[in-house]
Amino acid sequence: MTETMPLLSILMLTYNDGKFLEACLRSIEENVSSSFEVVLVDNGSSEPVPDDITKRYMWLRVIRSEKNLGFNAGNNLAAKNARGKYILLLNIDTVLLSDVGPAVRLLESNLKIGVAGAEAYSGSWELRPSAGHFPTWWRLWLFRSLWIKPRAPYGPSDLHAFKVDWVEGSFLLTSMENWRNIGGFDEKNFLFGNDVDFCRSTTERGLAVVQDKDVKYVHFCGFGVSRMGNLYAGFREYHQKFSGPLERWMANFVLRAGLVARILVYGLCYRLTRNARIGDKFRRFAEVRRNWAQSTP
Repeated sequence: MTETMPLLSILMLTYNDGKFLEACLRSIEENVSSSFEVVLVDNGSSEPVPDDITKRYMWLRVIRSEKNLGFNAGNNLAAKNARGKYILLLNIDTVLLSDVGPAVRLLESNLKIGVAGAEAYSGSWELRPSAGHFPTWWRLWLFRSLWIKPRAPYGPSDLHAFKVDWVEGSFLLTSMENWRNIGGFDEKNFLFGNDVDFCRSTTERGLAVVQDKDVKYVHFCGFGVSRMGNLYAGFREYHQKFSGPLERWMANFVLRAGLVARILVYGLCYRLTRNARIGDKFRRFAEVRRNWAQSTP
């Protein structure tokens, strides 16, 4: 008898994130109404996924990697083992608050949508940005300008879809056809920039990227200052891939000038206040500058 293929494959990664796993899986079970599977890549965790979890959730498949592949390569591995027509990249530190069905229907519509995101909330239940503008060189002067609250409706108003440049990789829904055509995530960078890069590649195929406000989820963690180097590397790789020589030069100039300015400001503030958080930011920015020549691209 032929095994029925699920409509949706949910891809997840874990690296010693066991405290989040149960709540995330439970929210999937409670909120996903279409046929689905979960492909979980254990990215070299020191404590593998417990057997009782896989027995309790029969739709869960665990793939073990002996080393931490990072976000990009880890999701590529998960996608290679997925069987669904659509794939949803979902961070393990999330909880679904609603069915993902409306987002799937957007991809199934005739609106030429290639990627759909959802409305994100923080762990304190405050609405948080989860979509943004592409990182053009002038927007890199102020990183906050990359994030947006979508206001441009896309398609009929009853679909509650809003056009954006990119959606956050903590909830990124696309078709398997689009994923394979693009080639998944670029593995040059360990993490960060993957969502922006993938959405840009999607738009270059003539497909739209939207945020679906009917689908909601909580994202507990997110960006930390310890990953600043990965963020800069992601911006540089984006312009290496998609920009012409002038735009690439301008982006690198803005990134380097902004980096020096941040080092000076945080260094002075730390000297005056001895605030531990400010000191940590100063050291992280200084580390990015020291490693500039060795980082991507």
